[in-house]
Amino acid sequence: MVHPFPSALNAAAAAAIALILGAPPDAALRLSLGMLFCQFSIGAANDIADRLADAVAKPWKPIPAGFVPLDVAASSCAVAAAAGLTLAWTVSPGALAVAVVGLLDGLVYDFKLKATPLAWLPFAAGVGLVPLYAWLGVRDGIPGAVLAVVALSVLAGATLALANAYADLQLDMRTGVRTVAVLLGPEITLALNGATLLATQAIACLTLLAARPQVSDVALAVVGCGLGWLGVGLGRVAADRWRHLVWEVQGIGIAALGIALLDTLVRAGALKG
Repeated sequence: MVHPFPSALNAAAAAAIALILGAPPDAALRLSLGMLFCQFSIGAANDIADRLADAVAKPWKPIPAGFVPLDVAASSCAVAAAAGLTLAWTVSPGALAVAVVGLLDGLVYDFKLKATPLAWLPFAAGVGLVPLYAWLGVRDGIPGAVLAVVALSVLAGATLALANAYADLQLDMRTGVRTVAVLLGPEITLALNGATLLATQAIACLTLLAARPQVSDVALAVVGCGLGWLGVGLGRVAADRWRHLVWEVQGIGIAALGIALLDTLVRAGALKG
């Protein structure tokens, strides 16, 4: 019900970015846990919003299966949100502000846009908020270079949104949910996913190389790029169980590439603030 993989990935990314930016370990931990609990809240809300569709397509999930009553799910959503926002507040007002925006963005996705072709917008925006959340948890002000990183993260988020929609394509078609993947079809969705992935990787890698990276960052970027295209390859496998790995593998790859890029930019003094 709390969607552990995306929650853990976002929390790990927030912690890694905060540490790269020079946050003390305790502050990085609080930022990470704040992100984790906010993501748990969004995940619980997602299952509440999807309970009727899940009763048809995914009857094994906790709410339709009767393992978690609706009121318990709603209480868990509220408690996780309160915990996440409180932890962000203990770090900085800026981190709290971004956490609030991120939580609202997730709820709009869950209750308003998930079942529409526009679902990719809040999904992409949510990915873009992760580096901004970590930045404002460590430093003051938002320099232009950071906004550029946020913009690149939104592009990466669009890539993952397409992969996520592709993974659920068959289930969404059976339940009448009109996501962007249902609208475009599997071939165009996967091709668009590859195109946005290529654009993300090209911008990130060219920027990284221009900043004279360390060998470790180059290696991490190579691994990240490889995982991204492994995800595209998994999308070509007919079995549904492999298709569900597309966005997860790409998510890990994009996170690795992003961390390599940020570490290089910080070492080069390109991010001031």
